[in-house]
Amino acid sequence: MSMDADVAVAGGRPEVPRTTFRRTWSRSAHSRQVFVVVGGLIVAVFLVAAIAPGLLTSHNPSALYSGPATAAPGSGHLLGTDELGRDFFARLVYGTRSSLVMSVLIVAIGAVLGTVVGVTAGLFGGWIDEVLMRVVDLFLSLPGFVLALALAAALGRGERSVVIALGIIWWPGYARLFRGMVIAMKHRLHVESARALGAGNFRIARRHMLPFMYGQLNARITQDLGYALVNVAGLSFVGLGAQPPSPEWGSLLQTGLQYVATAWWLTVFPGLAITLWTVGIAMLGDGLSGFARGERLTGERD
Repeated sequence: MSMDADVAVAGGRPEVPRTTFRRTWSRSAHSRQVFVVVGGLIVAVFLVAAIAPGLLTSHNPSALYSGPATAAPGSGHLLGTDELGRDFFARLVYGTRSSLVMSVLIVAIGAVLGTVVGVTAGLFGGWIDEVLMRVVDLFLSLPGFVLALALAAALGRGERSVVIALGIIWWPGYARLFRGMVIAMKHRLHVESARALGAGNFRIARRHMLPFMYGQLNARITQDLGYALVNVAGLSFVGLGAQPPSPEWGSLLQTGLQYVATAWWLTVFPGLAITLWTVGIAMLGDGLSGFARGERLTGERD
């Protein structure tokens, strides 16, 4: 039997051979590398559609074509036409921008507000921590999407209302995450040394804590971009988000539902776009979370 297959015993406890570590690490790293590449390619296609939609289609998303309405996918119109005879592929591509922009704004509001609240609560502690965390608990105890529905309805229909409503419910998760990281980090040697040298709380948070949190922050933001888009589409689907003739994906789903029996592509393709974006951004986020935990994509163990 080879030495690689043997289990060394030291101090009465079995020790897994180093080759086993390498093989497991290599498989994990290889899978994560595939996730990053595939997810990155999917996200890149959507970003191109959002930034430069004219590169993907030459049709005008608002133009009415002379052919029949709800024409099936085929020559001349890659994904067919909608109920008014507009090129559906062009509408889907041009709708990418509004869907992604709203998702980015929602996650940005949640990340900034949640980071400020979480770092403040964890750093100061005491009654400040108690009050802020009770507010967080209050938000987390409520059904998030139902609360967003109520807020969006109160603010009025439109994209701005969706961004504000979802931004308001998005921050508690970030606050809870960063409070935990600050509490775990505040007693480390480099933080206590900075405090002993007279650094204030703001400087400690900015110079000695936040730089160590960027990895987890980036991973969380990346994954949340998919969830945010699903919620944006949901609010638009019930009529509270983008309004016609906006080609936002949730709005396209709402309109296509009326023709699901005769024009299946009006619901299938917007749903597929939402699914692909969510899967792609989740795969990319999973890879970034590996970086945040200190894993390397090469599969080499330090």
